Amino acid sequence: MKLKIGNLKSKIETDNLELLKLLYDRYSYKIPGSEYSQRYKKHHWDGKKHFISKSGFFRTGLLNKLLYDLKEIDCEPELEYIDTVKEITPSCFDMAKFKYYTFQDEFIRKAISGMRGVIKSPTGSGKTLIMAGIVKALHGRKMVILFNAKQLLKQTYEFFLECGIEDLGICFGEGFIEGDIMLSTVQSVDKIADSHVKHAEVLLVDECHEFAKGKRNLAVIESFPKAQYRLGFTATPPSDHISKLQLEGALGPVWSKVSTADLVEDGKLTRPVIQLVNRSYLASGLDESMSYMEVYDNYITHNDLRNKIIREIADDIKNKNKRARILILTKSLDHGRALEDLLGGQCEFLEGANSIGERYKAISRFRGCRDSSILIGTKILQTGINIEEITHFINARGLKSEVATIQALGRALRKSSNKDKVYVYDFLDKEKYLHGHSLERKSHYEKEGHEVVIL
Repeated sequence: MKLKIGNLKSKIETDNLELLKLLYDRYSYKIPGSEYSQRYKKHHWDGKKHFISKSGFFRTGLLNKLLYDLKEIDCEPELEYIDTVKEITPSCFDMAKFKYYTFQDEFIRKAISGMRGVIKSPTGSGKTLIMAGIVKALHGRKMVILFNAKQLLKQTYEFFLECGIEDLGICFGEGFIEGDIMLSTVQSVDKIADSHVKHAEVLLVDECHEFAKGKRNLAVIESFPKAQYRLGFTATPPSDHISKLQLEGALGPVWSKVSTADLVEDGKLTRPVIQLVNRSYLASGLDESMSYMEVYDNYITHNDLRNKIIREIADDIKNKNKRARILILTKSLDHGRALEDLLGGQCEFLEGANSIGERYKAISRFRGCRDSSILIGTKILQTGINIEEITHFINARGLKSEVATIQALGRALRKSSNKDKVYVYDFLDKEKYLHGHSLERKSHYEKEGHEVVIL
């Protein structure tokens, strides 16, 4: 057997058709809901995503996984590189203003030597510093760093400047600065198609789990034909087979060196006290005939009793802590506005329509308030917002997503001199759909190594 390895795609060449068929089946997964497709019903499609084609083609990021599986059956294929591998001697990546933790230094060295991979590093672990170290080590090459939100792009650009990194450019809807190292939102990547997409030697993808789904985002990270270095960064790699292999196919295997619990134990993150409010079942069977959206609207968004519990929690926190900083996350604008009206007082509410400037001003008021303050937000506060002062976090949502749960928790875990613990409140809801989702969130917290108490 021979593996012909290209920068983007590779191919299995073998006369053992039985083995090729076995690999084709092994790297195939059923797409949820495919049974409703007309193509599936007419037997024109098997309803599966195939990561190795019948003729043996596969995404090069899956090479390590494939080699491991082949080794398990005592098969050691010949490797032939069909695209030129350019030797790159990395530069010193020491920072004048920052000192790396051991795991950060190890991640940077792993990225330089491994060239392809996904760095799994917990929220609050200094992922942007790891990224800056890699950029500094590979400085002098044309690079693209992709973001899914301009807010993350701007924060990273400012941090890179603080690190003394030169030749920086930015590309997003309202702004463009030319540079060899181009920070771009995925929405604006077409603007640098000729200058960077075709020629970049280094591709870095921030919050890369956001790129594992959706045809356009995935297609973007599957491009960059000359990028030998292809690295992703996330605290929450996707767990489902299809998204995971799509991400690994584009970038490479997932590397993990430290957990959230490890960083808490080492004093690098704040220890969370996670509490689930065990509220009563309110539907009395009415939820059985409701859709998910109807259940969510009635028993999360417009649930007066649940919302009053949130107000009581916030009032109790403020009575006991005169300088509390309380973050509340909601799924919808309606829920956020309902809580804003209910809470009143020193309460800031942020939504996606707010400009970057408006967000910074609201966060500044939240941070600088002389008394206790409350910040309410939707998904825009789930990632990329660094507010070390948060002392209490109320997860008012009813979601089951591991990514949403852990990313949101990470907002509150950053170290600060004003806290030695952070208090987290979530809900053990009882209604249809919601009960299962509450248990999944509990499981996600525990999977990260945190203890969960039911009140």
